[in-house]
Amino acid sequence: MATTNNVLFRAYQRIIHSLAFYPTLIAVGFFLLCLLTMAIEYQSWMMAIKRHVDLGLVRNADNARLILGTLVAGILSLMVFSFSMVMVVLNNAAASLSPRVIPGLISSKGHQKTLGVYLGTILYALLLITTIEQGNSSRVPSLGVLVTLALGITCLGLFVHFIRSISQSIQVEHILNTLYSTSLAKLDRCAASLATCEPPPNWPDDKGWITIHAQRSGYFKALNASEANKLLSQHQLRMSVLAHRGFFVVQGHPLFKLECPVDETITQELLDCFDFFIEEYVSAHYFFGCRQMSEIAVKALSPGINDPGTAIKTIDLLSVLLGRRLGLPDRDFAALPDAPPRLYYHELTLDQLLLQLLGPIRAYGASDTSVLVSLLQAYKNMLYLTHDKAQQNELLRHARSVRDTADRNLFERRDREEINQFIARINHACAAKSATMPPLEIEENAP
Repeated sequence: MATTNNVLFRAYQRIIHSLAFYPTLIAVGFFLLCLLTMAIEYQSWMMAIKRHVDLGLVRNADNARLILGTLVAGILSLMVFSFSMVMVVLNNAAASLSPRVIPGLISSKGHQKTLGVYLGTILYALLLITTIEQGNSSRVPSLGVLVTLALGITCLGLFVHFIRSISQSIQVEHILNTLYSTSLAKLDRCAASLATCEPPPNWPDDKGWITIHAQRSGYFKALNASEANKLLSQHQLRMSVLAHRGFFVVQGHPLFKLECPVDETITQELLDCFDFFIEEYVSAHYFFGCRQMSEIAVKALSPGINDPGTAIKTIDLLSVLLGRRLGLPDRDFAALPDAPPRLYYHELTLDQLLLQLLGPIRAYGASDTSVLVSLLQAYKNMLYLTHDKAQQNELLRHARSVRDTADRNLFERRDREEINQFIARINHACAAKSATMPPLEIEENAP
């Protein structure tokens, strides 16, 4: 049975990324502001102030209705145009970038706030119109009209800002930089969490633990870690999550392991902590942002787009993100204050990350020398960032895949010479990293 905490957790995950989240909050705020304005509009102290202040106050009911009606019509046109621009951006992103970036664009807080101010101003003005009595000059909401005029001017300024923001959102560089910055922040947060855990956590050997299977199908995207930690601490348990973020879990698939057997009630409560949904939000996990960047690069290499420059830039950014990932273990954990962790996550290994992120770029850019050279450059840079032999072997393994791809698809002598030059640089990097062991060399292609 779903607990209230988990129900609220799932609702929170969906509400904060909804296009209607901020517009609804702002509209409710403007509704309450309108009620407050109408409550003080005809108070004796306010009437005394209005008798002595004429700046911007409307005394005629017809003029007030005309002003409010004009503002409603104008701001409504701005809102319709703004929503149309959002749809254009989403359509352009799906066609030229990747459909996976759409949830991130929809959840853009800047666009939501702008549309919320539009909607709130219209609601404010419409409610104010209903309070105007025909022919009664003593009951004109002059303060409310003044506030509406100020909100209308604010909407004009927000419209200019919205046009500038939406023009940036269409640019692939802006989207790539946003994905890169968010993913880098998530990786830095993981590294900081690991560094502040004293003593460092001992990853448990969960081979003999009890396996719990999934009872529903879907993409595993989030886990209510606070509720899970509460249950684990209460029953003195440790749990290891087997599925990585974004993995499609089918009913009956192993989902997590528990240190010792527990009754069915606790198992169901732990299963209820898992959340499954389709959308991929970069703020949830760094892998989602990296995968969206990889898909943008693949789309850029398609014949319809034919933009290898975007693919090369994406490879460079991914190499930085993967370089940060080299310093993290293949398991993550949910920290507990003043206590060792009880909840552990299985993350994608370096080999799986390289295959899923850089592998498609290698396949789709197999006949482009500049793309293959950029991939070799990325592997060479990552070799300098790690001292772990196992990681170096994985990097060289994928570098060999690039060499084999070039051998099958490049036939021009100059192109093959360029690949060989970078292979020689990788071998030099291997030699520089190991003074006691021979470098794990890659055989060069015959020109």
